Amino acid sequence: MIVDVPRDDDRQLIPIGEFARRSRLSARALRLYDERGLLSPASVDRFTGYRYYTEDQVGAARLTGLLRAAGMSLHDIGEVLVALGRSRAAAADLLDRYLAQLESTHRGRRLVVRHVHTLLQEDHHSMFTIDTRHVPSLRVMSIQRRLHGSETDAFVVEAKSAFAALLGPSAPTGPFTLIFHGLVDDDHDGPIEAILGCPAHTQPSDVVGVRTEPAHDEAFTTITKAQWEFPAILAAYDAVAGSPVAIARPGSPLSCREVYLAEPDDIGDQEPICDVAFPLGDGSPRDRL
Repeated sequence: MIVDVPRDDDRQLIPIGEFARRSRLSARALRLYDERGLLSPASVDRFTGYRYYTEDQVGAARLTGLLRAAGMSLHDIGEVLVALGRSRAAAADLLDRYLAQLESTHRGRRLVVRHVHTLLQEDHHSMFTIDTRHVPSLRVMSIQRRLHGSETDAFVVEAKSAFAALLGPSAPTGPFTLIFHGLVDDDHDGPIEAILGCPAHTQPSDVVGVRTEPAHDEAFTTITKAQWEFPAILAAYDAVAGSPVAIARPGSPLSCREVYLAEPDDIGDQEPICDVAFPLGDGSPRDRL
């Protein structure tokens, strides 16, 4: 990455032991960073394998140690070092984005812990307001995939584009919705389905299917953009699934879903983004997500 500095025989080389002391990194860490292509030595003795570094690598090494101590992944550190190779401003901008994501993740974790804390209280009151509604049947465009959590954003972009192309000048007749027919995370691949209400004359394409989403009752809670970020959204799912009305009416053949009210990029953190909804059954037990 930033480490393959030009070889210059006139530069003074620093042995790995001295470089480790000056950079406040262990020789073992330096060897690991070399293996990962993060911080390679300026020269390696071809007979002994001994590593040598240069003065201008000390700063990058110290930065690497600091960011690693802060919990940043080696991949992310590598991106910072590459950006630093372009300019300090580019590296600082990357750190700004990393900090924003870090703050979002911490907010989400705090919300999940607070949710669990309320569940442990004998007279607990949910952090989420749970309502119910009847949803009429709706003709929808549909795309279904098996994918992992990290692939969801790209799938949403693809689905919205395909829906827009099929609709043409027609307006959608219902909200964009993600239906989770199975767990979607780093280890599980759903499947997940994107749907959007469409006029009766809409016909399927090679990419987009068309079907009727059955009428049903559902329990739901409306969440903000801040509550929608992972892992905060897990608390909302748990609150709806564990609500008295959802417990009293199991057995729905339909899967839980996110019914979108706004585009994420168009709203602030405290504005509503979607409803987390669980279709209600007739009270007969049935396995569901």
